[in-house]
Amino acid sequence: MGFDLGLIIAFALAATATLADVFRIPKKLRSWVAVVLIIGIYMVNQWLYAPDFDWKTALMEGVTAGLATVGIHSTSKNTIEQWTASKNKKNKDSQSAV
Repeated sequence: MGFDLGLIIAFALAATATLADVFRIPKKLRSWVAVVLIIGIYMVNQWLYAPDFDWKTALMEGVTAGLATVGIHSTSKNTIEQWTASKNKKNKDSQSAV
């Protein structure tokens, strides 16, 4: 039986906004929350419902589905932009104290 991958992705994306707000995750890093949720839910689904559960295969399929959902390029771009913005903010704060 089990859940369809599309349902897992939809649930993970819906839960991402709520979890990101609760844990105050910056908007540019929220895609990583979605990836982790998709991987986790997919692996649990496979563990519960797949007759021949292989954690390596389930992990790779979860990673593939998660990265395809959020987009590898945009996720990487947003992560780099967030780190750059955080780094520039720290540099400005340290320079303004002088």
